[in-house]
This record gives sequence, C-alpha cells and structure tokens, in this order.
Amino acid sequence: PQPNPAGSTIPITPPHQRKAYSFVPPVGLSSSDEDNLNQEDKENEMPRKTQPHLRFEITSEDGLNVQADSIEGAWKAVVEKVHEARTNARLKHLSFAGMNGVRMLGMHHDAVIFLVEQLYGAKACHKYKFRYHQHEGEEEELPLNPHGCARAEVYVRKCTFDMFNFLASQHRVLPEGGPYDEEEDEVQLKSTRRATSLELPMAMRFRHLKKTSKEAVGVYRSAIHGRGLFCKRNIDAGEMVIEYSGIVIRSVLTDKREKYYDSKGIGCYMFRIDDFDVVDATMHGNAARFINHSCEPNCYSRVIHVEGQKHIVIFALRRIFRGEELTYDYKFPIEDAGSKLPCNCGAKRCRRFLN
Repeated sequence: PQPNPAGSTIPITPPHQRKAYSFVPPVGLSSSDEDNLNQEDKENEMPRKTQPHLRFEITSEDGLNVQADSIEGAWKAVVEKVHEARTNARLKHLSFAGMNGVRMLGMHHDAVIFLVEQLYGAKACHKYKFRYHQHEGEEEELPLNPHGCARAEVYVRKCTFDMFNFLASQHRVLPEGGPYDEEEDEVQLKSTRRATSLELPMAMRFRHLKKTSKEAVGVYRSAIHGRGLFCKRNIDAGEMVIEYSGIVIRSVLTDKREKYYDSKGIGCYMFRIDDFDVVDATMHGNAARFINHSCEPNCYSRVIHVEGQKHIVIFALRRIFRGEELTYDYKFPIEDAGSKLPCNCGAKRCRRFLN
C-alpha cells in the first residue's frame, strides 16, 4: 500500500525504566508465519522516494533519535542501540527472534488497524484496502454486464407475484389483545354491536354489517399462513363479523379461472355458495378472503338470503377478544394421501391436514 506522507513519532522508555521490561519471542509462531512476516518486511524496507511514504522517527528522553524510511530500519536501529547499551553495561544480550517492526507497532491487532485507518491523510493510500473505514472518494469498479446494460436484460421474477404482500409487513402492528372489558363494551361502538347482534332481524343486521365490518376486523401478519384476519374490538358470540364478498360466478367456470390465476401467479380465493354458484373474491373481494383455516375455529360461515339474493356471512362461534385471529373450518373433502394439504393451525386437536 502507498502510505501517508505524514511523519510518525514513537517514544521509547528511558534507560532507567528499561530494566523492568524484557523481549521474548512469541509463542506458537510457525515457520510459515515467520516467512510471511519476513516477506512483508522486505517489501516495506524499500519505499519509493518519489511517492508519498511514511517517515519513522523514534526518540527518547535520554537523547536517542532514530530516523528511517521503513519501520524495519527504525526497529533495527533500536535493536542495535539496545545491544550496544547492554554491551557497555556488561549485561546479557536479549533475544529478538521473531520480532519485527510491524509486530512491535501492533499492526497485527485489529484495534490498532482500526485506529491507524482513521489517521489524517490515510485516504492517500490508494493501493491499500481499508478494512474498517471506507473513504467517500473511493469508487469500486462496476462489474461488466454481458448484455451491455441492465435494461437490456429480461426481467425474471424470483417469487410468485402477490398483490397483497404489503398486508403481511412486519411494520403493521397487531391490535393489543386483552381480557373482556365491560367499560369498553359500554362506551365504544355500543350501537354498532347492537345492530349486528341476535336481537334484530337478519336483513337489518346484514345492512349494518357493511358499515361495521371495517371497524371490527383488520388484516395482519399471521402465524398460520402469511396473512390473516384479526379482531380490532371484542366480538360477541353469534354476532355477524364480515361478509365474504366478491363476484358470483357459475361453478363450471371455477376450474377455468383457477388455471388462469395459477398461470399469472395470483393466489385464488373462492367460496362455494351452493352447487351452482361460487363467490370469486380473488380480484374483487374484501378482507374476508384472508381468514385462515383452523381445526378449532372461533367462527363459522353461513349462507343467508337477503332481498332474494344469497350472501355468505361469517359469524362468531364464541366470544372473540381484541387481537385474536379469526378462523373457520374450510371443510374440504377428504382426498388421497398424495393430494393432502398440511394444516398449520397449531390447535390442540389439529387434524394435520385440511383435506
């Protein structure tokens, strides 16, 4: 790497304090590691004078002053001074085997590299690959596109298209669940609940249902399967929850539409009214299409007649509290073992399969 032209001053300990320290060769250093270090040292010994490079200077309070263009040259001068001082004092020479300038500066430690990469002028090291601090001026080479540009490539969708994927976002928070609250029942939406209770005729309850269903339920992420319908307020047993709305088609068209939706990668949502009519909620349905199956459901479906027309309405099978997911039994016909659909309801009495 091409280092910073700024100088570096590294103080050493005074002579009267050096006796407290001794240099020992590192334990566990293999021969291959030593060869790599020696190879790096040779590359650092001869910096190009015409290019910016580091200037190492080591000084001490006793008058030692060492200047070198490489870290190995500075470290070698310090070792010679130490040997000379110990010879004059008739002391035993120390062994510096395995030690070099890079190791003595701590450049093998991640913490030291983290700090050195923040020094002023570090961005001038164009050939150095920074590990922790990427500079703004650096621009990586873009890979070559064999088609010339990204717009010339054919777009291939990696997953099945789902127009309702946003409903399962983790950022949509579920309504907080809690026990039965009498005060909340008396104050909030008291009149709307009474309109869908068992006290009124079916036709009148159905007319009020279209106004109250959006306030009672909402679609959120479900642990059973992708998305699910959840309570936004407490619902009494037997109360109308929501209508399964959509386009009413003939039953002979269901197979054709199902194949068309599968070819487009669109999930199919259909509900059979009787042997002749089917509600197709795939493109023109409401939130009721997201109600999941459960072997121990808290709702049930029922076909009602209002003004000469048939409607599929979801009723509460028991008392449902705020934050609880709405489920009902799909009641699929039993099929062979090879066509079984696994059930993920997680109920205590789960049948393991939907069909």
